[in-house]
Amino acid sequence: MIEQPALVVAVEGDIALLHTEGQSTCRGCRANTTCGTDLLAKLFPDRERKPLCLPIDHLARRPLPGQRAVLGIDEDYLQRNILLLYAVPLLGLLGGAILGGLSGAGEPVAGNSELASILGGLSGLTAAFFWVSWRNHRTTAHLAHSVRVLRVEPSMRTVAVRDLGLHT
Repeated sequence: MIEQPALVVAVEGDIALLHTEGQSTCRGCRANTTCGTDLLAKLFPDRERKPLCLPIDHLARRPLPGQRAVLGIDEDYLQRNILLLYAVPLLGLLGGAILGGLSGAGEPVAGNSELASILGGLSGLTAAFFWVSWRNHRTTAHLAHSVRVLRVEPSMRTVAVRDLGLHT
């Protein structure tokens, strides 16, 4: 299990809404000028993360909004999804480029094969992105089995959720 800190935003029955505390783009290391995560954060500065809805009925102590919790993420689940996130678009790009090159190889005009490869690669990449997005939405229901609240931090002080600017 990989542990990740989170903040309890709200509790509704046996379900807690949690915001993970991002560790990327922290600008805490000296590699932020060459870091790919920092580059992505600059490209999407206003990207808002949705809260996670996870069951808390297994916890001995109910968390309160503003408390910190520790999430456990199944390593196999994480590795499978990272592989799909990177491998499927790469295979779509390469497969589309190969198929496009093969379809344009018999053309008598020079340059059509390269153009067909480029268009095929872009088509394969786009199809792969759509498939990964569709699969992500479809498998969100299984999130509760692979990510769970392990414990609530025993801090006496809670963080006011409204002061953090988080939207539920």
